[in-house]
Amino acid sequence: MSSWSLFHFLRPEWLLALPLCLFGWWRIRRSVLRVMQVGELVAPHLRDALTVHRDSLSRLRPVDGVAGVALCLALAAAGPTWSRQPSPWFAETAPLVVAMEVSDSMRANDLAPTRLDRARFKVLDLVAARTGTRTAVMAYAGSAHIVVPPSTDIEVIRPLLESLDPAIMPAPGANASAVLEPALALLGEDAPLGTLLFINDGFDALDIPALSDFVSRPGTPAVTALVVGSDRGGVALMPDGSPARSKDGGRIDTSIDTAVLRRVENEAGIRVTRVTSDDEDLRRVLRTIASQLAQADDPDARWRDEGWWFLWPAALLTLLSFRRGWTMRW
Repeated sequence: MSSWSLFHFLRPEWLLALPLCLFGWWRIRRSVLRVMQVGELVAPHLRDALTVHRDSLSRLRPVDGVAGVALCLALAAAGPTWSRQPSPWFAETAPLVVAMEVSDSMRANDLAPTRLDRARFKVLDLVAARTGTRTAVMAYAGSAHIVVPPSTDIEVIRPLLESLDPAIMPAPGANASAVLEPALALLGEDAPLGTLLFINDGFDALDIPALSDFVSRPGTPAVTALVVGSDRGGVALMPDGSPARSKDGGRIDTSIDTAVLRRVENEAGIRVTRVTSDDEDLRRVLRTIASQLAQADDPDARWRDEGWWFLWPAALLTLLSFRRGWTMRW
């Protein structure tokens, strides 16, 4: 919805002052013109000698500046507005579900110390940045499980995050689609306000249809992804230092398929952010969360009073009253 379609006045009764201002301006302007007409009765050579600033009488006069100030103040008092200011408590109702991939590929060491450790750090930084808002944590591999229900306490989330390890997951793999319905249930009625954040090292192409269907459904949260790892990948190491092995006995391929990431963005409409060494990636995630909340309808949101914009031209016109010859004589 455009801003112009939302434009209205908070105190429209002040608009009644506009015709009064215009009428007063017209009456005073008319009296000035009447003085000019009286001057026509005087001989031209005397009139030119006796009239001060005759050429300016038909142009701008002090009354014009006063009328402009009055009009601006009346419009400011009417309270023009075209946007809402969300209430503070409403901002705190933006829930977040973090779905962290806990698979063997997340043991890769291309990001020190490992992808999984880097993902933990990012979650804790994100929760700290959202002080007072609810965050739930899920872990998924071949299946998805709730680790922390919606909570605002980072000290509750921290030890449970640190305990996550691929060895405790019931089924191997990276089934992102298994997260969708449990995350929706966690958010409940607040799903349209919330965000589902995947923190992983990529998606499987088989997950794209399920992700696309989920995003297109009404009443679902915004979905975004923070991808941890480099394109080339690294070596996934077990706790004893040996390389992690796939089912066929070979080393796990930890490279990131950027073509699949592009499909996730283009086909499913999910914004994918690559992890960075600073907090730029988290700022992008926070903007996505804020954007989802901004699209929600806050029943207690107040309209922003934008009348202050008219105070600037009123102040500039008021400065003219300090100019010699522009003082209004009442």
